[in-house]
Amino acid sequence: MFVADAHADTLYALAIHGQTFDETMITPERLRAGGVGLQTFALFAGTEGPAGEPYQKGQAMLKAAESLGVPLWKGALPDSPPEAPTGILSIEGGEMLEGSAERLREFAREGVRIIALTWNCENELAYPAAGDSGRGLKRCGLAILREMDRLGILADASHLNERGFYEAAEHSSLPIIASHSNCQWLCDVPRNLTRGQVRTIIQKNGFIGINFYPRVLKAEGPADTDDILRHIDAVAELGGVSNLGFGSDFDGIETTPADLTDPAGFPALLRKLLDRGYTQSQVEGIAGKNLWRVLKEAERSKQV
Repeated sequence: MFVADAHADTLYALAIHGQTFDETMITPERLRAGGVGLQTFALFAGTEGPAGEPYQKGQAMLKAAESLGVPLWKGALPDSPPEAPTGILSIEGGEMLEGSAERLREFAREGVRIIALTWNCENELAYPAAGDSGRGLKRCGLAILREMDRLGILADASHLNERGFYEAAEHSSLPIIASHSNCQWLCDVPRNLTRGQVRTIIQKNGFIGINFYPRVLKAEGPADTDDILRHIDAVAELGGVSNLGFGSDFDGIETTPADLTDPAGFPALLRKLLDRGYTQSQVEGIAGKNLWRVLKEAERSKQV
């Protein structure tokens, strides 16, 4: 079964933290063991916001991507989902663009297909969910969003504040996604999604990648795959089974579900979905085809 993961911070771990594949959660071997055909590798802007040289960090991560041992799709995606592990790039934290459309086009040429407008810091584009200011997208953010539409790059609302989310959904011609977010009514943290936000993503035919970080799965204590399943069920109950997938956040989280510590654990999670009563087709969608659909739709929309 084709598996796709919408978010991981492996490149940051390698390029900025100086880890090796002996220390990271994601390795080529573990991707193969988990049946992962498509792994999204984030270029994370870092924790300091615009003051933390995010563009330079992005360049270092692009360099590290050359030694991933996993081929990256920079051009058109194939007609059918890949069977062997491959990768795509995203950006987490729009400050990496430095408010520049030319920087955006530069990253697009490197193969970036998804951009999270914020992480936890205010930047030139928007405001984060953390310490929500109540303000929407900035003028520069709206301009960048229009250019992202033209380039076929998806807007990722994970970490974006609520007003910014609804403005991005309104102004983007592409489906809006939340690459690694969960349900706020099950775990009340600001960077999780409200029911209204989930319904908006469903209406826009977008995508929600369930995050494996225990602190966004449940209020306290350790988590396991049953907690992941609770969030999947909650989105499905709102009519979003065709919009669901995974955004593991591997290598960006210090703890994991006890029974899902790296990509090799995906097959057991998929078996649990089947045992829970999801159909084979639904599980194939959640495993990877729902994300694949959104990526292909964005690619077809490119105007350049």
